[in-house]
Amino acid sequence: MAEWLDDTPYINLKTSGSTGTPKTIRAKKNNMLQSANATALYFDFKRGQNALLCLPVDYIAGKMMIVRALYSKLNLICIEPSLSPLEDIPEDMVIDFAPMTPMQLHGVINTGSVRNILFGGGPVSAELENASQTLKTEIFHGFGMTETLTHIALRRVNGSNRSPVYHGLEGVRFTTDDLNCLIIQLPFLTVPIVTNDVVELINEQSFIWKGRADHVINSGGIKLFPEGIENKLGTTISNRFFMAGLPDKMLGEKLCLFIEGSGFDTEGISALGKQIDLFLEKYEKPKEIIFIDKFSITDSGKIQRAKTVKYFLEKIEIGAKNKN
Repeated sequence: MAEWLDDTPYINLKTSGSTGTPKTIRAKKNNMLQSANATALYFDFKRGQNALLCLPVDYIAGKMMIVRALYSKLNLICIEPSLSPLEDIPEDMVIDFAPMTPMQLHGVINTGSVRNILFGGGPVSAELENASQTLKTEIFHGFGMTETLTHIALRRVNGSNRSPVYHGLEGVRFTTDDLNCLIIQLPFLTVPIVTNDVVELINEQSFIWKGRADHVINSGGIKLFPEGIENKLGTTISNRFFMAGLPDKMLGEKLCLFIEGSGFDTEGISALGKQIDLFLEKYEKPKEIIFIDKFSITDSGKIQRAKTVKYFLEKIEIGAKNKN
């Protein structure tokens, strides 16, 4: 609050570091107000409605929730971030708007006391999306980043309006480059933001997200988007996991499944194999399953894929040298 109320026209923001080295950027307070206005228009905020802040205020998602509450004069209920954000909320209190992470959403999937939940911070697993279909709560998945001051496009995850298509907020326009990476034009920025997100562009206001260009695996000439494959497995793997490519003489890159932990027993490996056969297409099945004791993660809990793979390859290289 002190930073928002001081005389400087901007606020310093930390990026999460999930796709690269964390950095600090400056955001104009006026731009943050314009972002808050776009969200208020979309969700039709009314003065005095209850909004929940259950995200860390060190990052943009938490900061923007404070700005939205100030802008729309919402009753902001602040709680310590946890995996059970509604645990201490009175049962008779209705929350009109609550931004959450996917892990927090898992913890409140059976609640009926929240009218609108907006979550981001990663793709939606198929299992989580299916589990949300019976809820009266309207659940939205946001697309955005620190540079766009959180979400600039939303898609409905449950209900009759469920759709894979993201629709831009008011004033937001989309194009793509030669690699089908999304280019975002925001009303409060003069320079477009070029992303690494591969999309299927529907029109200048909507798109379907495919995956990150820097995560694409070219295996034997077939382009694989690991995020989509991971979503198919959903929560069938209880440990944290991700898909990535490793060098291969025949294929160029081979698809590998990285799982956090020391390994599964024979029964666990067999069960995993059955799940892979059940949910994945031929080219989506991993050529190798790799266990790593601990993934490299950001302060906000996102997996750093490149760092984790690099650590694995360095470990293999050291092991090979020791053998020689």
